[in-house]
Amino acid sequence: MTTRKPAITRTTGHPADTIPDRPHTEPPKPSARGAGPERLTEQHNVRIRPSVKDRLGKAVDKLRYETGDRSISIASITDHAIDDYLRQRGC
Repeated sequence: MTTRKPAITRTTGHPADTIPDRPHTEPPKPSARGAGPERLTEQHNVRIRPSVKDRLGKAVDKLRYETGDRSISIASITDHAIDDYLRQRGC
């Protein structure tokens, strides 16, 4: 006769019980306004022509490929374009 081990066994504890607690860290201090570049956090929904949207997408892909800069995005190009437009008009 062969002695078999049961297919289902009881565990003595939860697997996560062996993971140590996280070390206590200080929360990051808020940086002063104007320290470093301003982040793109505001949303501005507008309607544009489909052809312009296609050109914008292709421009992002082209610029990312040519420069290797992964921070280039539709949002960053739009932000720069609006900023340049307003500066040219003294706003």
